[in-house]
Amino acid sequence: GPSFDAVAEIIGGVSGALETPIAVYAAEQDRIKATIGYVYGGDPREGIELVRLPAAGQAFATVHLGEIHGIRASWQALHEEIIARGYEPTGPCRELYLRTDESGRTHEFVVELQQPVRQPERG
Repeated sequence: GPSFDAVAEIIGGVSGALETPIAVYAAEQDRIKATIGYVYGGDPREGIELVRLPAAGQAFATVHLGEIHGIRASWQALHEEIIARGYEPTGPCRELYLRTDESGRTHEFVVELQQPVRQPERG
């Protein structure tokens, strides 16, 4: 929430800049690095870093519907399916916020969860 708000304050005046929120999470040793922002094609601005996300290649995706608090269960189900199908997660995962509701109705979230994967080499 607050991270999206901080970015929105900087780019909010650009038409269409706040239409597609996105978050990318990557494990780094003993912490998680979160990249929070919006799909944005405008000019660079003081206070934000423009980041070009690499293509995910092969990925599993699902859609989380409802309370944002339940997103952990959606991620768990996605990862269980990845493993059940013989793949393994690789690279940062992404959350593409297709619908959010700032009026406080948190039960109406629609978030696409994306996890890049690879098939492990069989020896």
